[in-house]
Amino acid sequence: MHPLYYTALLLLSPFLTLFTPITATATPTPSKPAVILVPGAFHRAKVYDHVKSLLKSSGYQHVDAVDLPSVGPLAAHVDRTPDIAVVRGLLLARLAQGKDVVLVGNSYGATVIGEAVKGLKGRSVTATPPPAAGGKILGIIMLSGFIPYTTEVSIPNSRPDIRALSPPYFLFTPPAPSSPLLVTPFALPTTSPPSQTFYNLLPASSASYWTSQLLPSSFAALNATATYIPYNGDFRCLYVVGLRDNAIPPAFAESWLGQSGAVWERVVLDADHVPMLSRGEETVEVIRRFVGEAV
Repeated sequence: MHPLYYTALLLLSPFLTLFTPITATATPTPSKPAVILVPGAFHRAKVYDHVKSLLKSSGYQHVDAVDLPSVGPLAAHVDRTPDIAVVRGLLLARLAQGKDVVLVGNSYGATVIGEAVKGLKGRSVTATPPPAAGGKILGIIMLSGFIPYTTEVSIPNSRPDIRALSPPYFLFTPPAPSSPLLVTPFALPTTSPPSQTFYNLLPASSASYWTSQLLPSSFAALNATATYIPYNGDFRCLYVVGLRDNAIPPAFAESWLGQSGAVWERVVLDADHVPMLSRGEETVEVIRRFVGEAV
């Protein structure tokens, strides 16, 4: 684990008692909302296949999982902008259809959905006055989100390069002194393989399969500076903490959740870093409760 991770764990461990499951409450909608699912770095949309199936069997007609343009071997020169654009385009289309929308993002995908709602505060279910017509943004759900701190936006040039705070299993290509173009999670295949960093609650065969499906992510996308913080009260924001997340341990998650001025709902799952694979049913339950279903 990176030294900064250890520092965060030591400093923030007293706050672990704050992590208790909270059932989010919301006014039930007359029809099921649309759900937009965004994967994290290195992953394709298919990591949500099980969650999509469960949601559709629960009556959710409009469930979309998004492939991010910054993921893939040809994504070296793709920055964060296309990732945001593809999610925002789908969001605006659903709102134009009169659909209420929930956005769900895992890891880096949580940053993307946070940027995708920029400028849409008036469509938030929490807006005052409420949206007069059309679809509403019910909120965003961050599954083990790797997200910007408030100071990243409020204090220009305060965010360090991702290489200074990334976990030690991130492999940057080409290596220093060159400027990296791609990032993979394979720097420590023996001591910190994806089966332990991402999929530690999956059976070995499943972890092996999903490891084989991992792709490079663009350094430019992962290293971009955020331009908006959605968890300042503009939108309902739910952070899902994984108790057995080896990539973002609970104490590290608290470094975001405990910020001054942050407005969060939070839920704790007995999950690893990719809960839509290891805890699919529980992930769907979180989504359904968030929109007001009694599950």
